[in-house]
Amino acid sequence: MKNILFIKPLIILSLISILTSCAAKKEGVPIEEKNASQILEKVQLFESAIRSVKGFAKVRIKTQDSKLSYTQVTVAEKPDLLRLEALNPFGKAVGFISSDGTNIYIISPSQRGVYDSDIRFDLAYVYPGLNLEITAENLVNLVLGRLPENIYDMDSSPTVSADNGLIRLDFKSENSADFNSLWVNSLNSRVEKAAFTLDNGTTAEISYVYFEDLIDGFYFPKKIDFASEGLSISILYDPDIELNTNIDKQLFKPAVETANFRSYILSPHGDFSQL
Repeated sequence: MKNILFIKPLIILSLISILTSCAAKKEGVPIEEKNASQILEKVQLFESAIRSVKGFAKVRIKTQDSKLSYTQVTVAEKPDLLRLEALNPFGKAVGFISSDGTNIYIISPSQRGVYDSDIRFDLAYVYPGLNLEITAENLVNLVLGRLPENIYDMDSSPTVSADNGLIRLDFKSENSADFNSLWVNSLNSRVEKAAFTLDNGTTAEISYVYFEDLIDGFYFPKKIDFASEGLSISILYDPDIELNTNIDKQLFKPAVETANFRSYILSPHGDFSQL
């Protein structure tokens, strides 16, 4: 009888050991099989696969003082070709930005002008409340589901670790004592999240939720969340978007009717209540 009582705890301990071992294998990330340069090469290959996007998206913006949402027409092609239109509930454009690779054209409630495509402009001209300086190329990367800032260097030697089932890469930042970090899916090398420091010294974070099915043969984010210093923007794409199609380059130049928005739309106070 004593032998039976002694055996039962051993069986229970053995089962616990087996279950724990299985769970560890399931959660483990095989970082020992991949060095940093190989991971970065796959990340870069994954990001370079998407050349263009065209379709509709729901945009949600949160600042410390307000919230805003609207439908956005999105047409973008790397490296710096862009057309974004903010639509009101009646489908009329009430804000517009385009980049044809030479000039940036902005018509919005808070700004109206033409700029050189390689200069930085206030993101609040496009997304009200997000007072961050950005280039046309950075904005194209953002809507393409690519990292909007070059937060890693292919020749760098980041620290590699496992973090909640993902591969984490930590890089030295040129703008801060903090690290720039990437969280990479070990199964398909897509970036799931990134945390980094912008040129102005503020910190930012971006995360992606991907469509379950491939879009035109590619993984693509269904939702892009960008946040910095209490400001955030979410871009939620419709599933019927088109990737890597031939886009008429005339779409990146402002049409005559776009350049002649009615004046009441262009509020000097940046009021987006029309949306």
